[in-house]
Amino acid sequence: MSKRIGKGIFPADTDFRVRSLNTTGSGSREVNIRKTAFLLAALFFIFTLPGCNTKSTDSPSESFSETSSESNDSIAETLDRDVEDQDVKRGLSGKKGNTKESGDSKLKLSDREITVYDGHLDTVVLIYMVGSNLESENNLGTMDLQEIGDAIEATGKSDSSVKILVETGGSRKWGSDFTIDADKIQRFEVGAHELTLKDETELANMSKPETLADFLNWGVNAYPADHYDLILWNHGGGSVMGFGADEQYSGFMMRLQQMKKAFEAVNCHFDFIGFDACLMGTVETAYTLAPFADYLIASEEMEPGDGWYYTNWVQKLLLDPNLAPEKIGMQIVDDFADSNEESGDIYTLSLIDLKKIGEVYRKLIDFAESADRTITNRAYDTIAKARSDSRSFGDGNYEQVDIIDFAEKSSIPEGNELKNTVSDAVIYFKSNMKNANGLAMYFPDRSLEKYDQMLGLFDALKFDSPYTDSLSGFCTIMAQTAGETTDGHEYAEKEWYRQDMAKLYESLTDLGLPEMIPYREMDGANVIDMTPEQLDKMTYCGQEVWLDTGKDFMEMGVDIWSENKNGSYIVASYHNVWMTLNNVFVPYYMQDLGMRTDGTAYAFGYVPAILNDDDYIWIRVELLQPEKSEGSARVCGYWIVEEMDTEGGDVTRNLKSLKEGDTLSFVATIHSYDGNETSFGQMGDTITVPKENLTVGYCRMEGANTAIRFLLEDVYKNTYYTDWFYND
Repeated sequence: MSKRIGKGIFPADTDFRVRSLNTTGSGSREVNIRKTAFLLAALFFIFTLPGCNTKSTDSPSESFSETSSESNDSIAETLDRDVEDQDVKRGLSGKKGNTKESGDSKLKLSDREITVYDGHLDTVVLIYMVGSNLESENNLGTMDLQEIGDAIEATGKSDSSVKILVETGGSRKWGSDFTIDADKIQRFEVGAHELTLKDETELANMSKPETLADFLNWGVNAYPADHYDLILWNHGGGSVMGFGADEQYSGFMMRLQQMKKAFEAVNCHFDFIGFDACLMGTVETAYTLAPFADYLIASEEMEPGDGWYYTNWVQKLLLDPNLAPEKIGMQIVDDFADSNEESGDIYTLSLIDLKKIGEVYRKLIDFAESADRTITNRAYDTIAKARSDSRSFGDGNYEQVDIIDFAEKSSIPEGNELKNTVSDAVIYFKSNMKNANGLAMYFPDRSLEKYDQMLGLFDALKFDSPYTDSLSGFCTIMAQTAGETTDGHEYAEKEWYRQDMAKLYESLTDLGLPEMIPYREMDGANVIDMTPEQLDKMTYCGQEVWLDTGKDFMEMGVDIWSENKNGSYIVASYHNVWMTLNNVFVPYYMQDLGMRTDGTAYAFGYVPAILNDDDYIWIRVELLQPEKSEGSARVCGYWIVEEMDTEGGDVTRNLKSLKEGDTLSFVATIHSYDGNETSFGQMGDTITVPKENLTVGYCRMEGANTAIRFLLEDVYKNTYYTDWFYND
């Protein structure tokens, strides 16, 4: 049985948008919890996960009320300190990823003398390994070098006509398996579990194009060969952020336009350029690199931390030094897929024919022009709904969408030709993500600031104006309709802002819904009424759950949720069931959900906590629901929050593993009844991570008095809230 909360508890103008940080005097990180088009009911996980021992699981309100004020003060101090430390880092390094480019149009390369290899080489593989925290914290670079060593040892081809060269840098420390100096840029020839030093220079920023160009110039001149392959190893941030996060230089990343300068400075054409990095499988990446290589190997999605598996394809290349690059690429894709199927991680990896990207670009221009005509004909919602419903990547934070899925959902006639050319260019591809097809593109969805950055790339790549005009028109309407998070007027002075589009849509973004949508009761349930047109234009439904502790409200978190979307109403119900870790109720914020190719539904979210009384972290939790079997859940690892903006663009490869003996105190946001005060407290008892890691469950909150409301968003980015109601 549910009942509404009295109007006097929450003033109408109170801003209760969920935040994970809101400490006095420091910035706040808004939780990105949107997803597309009512994909599925998140709560179905609750009833298919293994049961929990409700007798041993305290009510979260009871657990909270027993927490000492000293513990809560300690949590607040940790949060304040972490945010302040993050601000200091930003002050030292400037805006994230804003690496200064060389003033010259042509990069200046080192004039040091190069020792040339004496002998004939068929193939040289160059690996540009920006170690970063992937190496300093997890030895992932060292592991990949060992995998290469396994291949060399297995074949006995340590002195073959294939050479594998690696440049190391960008990490504060390297694993003990090899003697690598973190205070220098070093270049090695990789052998059977040994590295032979061939060259070294003073420490330099590996996220700068000069450093990349210098390595490439050295490699192709010191080791003349018939064929060259290049692997760029590190973090990736997609088309917006680029590649490489050198932790010795504040985690700056190399933009694609800067990368282009590096390749222009070197006289070499590669068989393939591969990114063992997240999110680089985009048309913008492919277009940038098309003049410099035959093939691109890259992932649309974030890569799991282990990245590529090197042994099999290196072994095949050693046995056949003239192995066709497409064969090498297919083996890399197969091994990547096999390793992730075994681990259960989501993945994508593509082999892309760069000779066909020019045709993809031409069809992309046609598609953009048609989209602009559609928007001009007052059908912005058609494009916006297609964008929202299409397969996005990186938890939706990188403004990247699968081209084929977007083209299909847009219903634009030119989308068919675009789809066909992309399919032709992606010559080999594997993924377990539904609606991922091998090549992504930048298309704005939420962040107008990212569009400012992309315009610089489009200008450097000389993209035709019809393409940028179309995106500018779309962004102009986003600026008008971003609701309470964005005021369109602040963008009116932007170079890309289109007054013609702004005037056209002045009266078309109102769906006729109040900002506070009421319920009505139907068959004992709360129902949200909408017309079919209004319901069709909704792109997100989130369920916020707060616990009444008897003295204030404690956030339990957010589920992405829908149930019984019946053409004219949504049933808003809640069953007083919530996530636990090791039988302790925890705050949980769902961020992303989708489908795998085998029909399994998945969802990702995070649990805020303090690790070992020190770092403020987000624990990443994955929920899985196969079509016809019991659901499951697991803890994937954690992020240190202050590093999420400074250690590279891809958050998945930043995941760290909890260790046996780690302590976790779960952080809840607390709101006063009048909504005027916000603080932090500990939810439940501090737990110690056991040897077998944490157990995820969903348990009924017996005796808990919870307040629930729903947050909805439409294609115009208008935000709506429902009334609160109690569930007790």
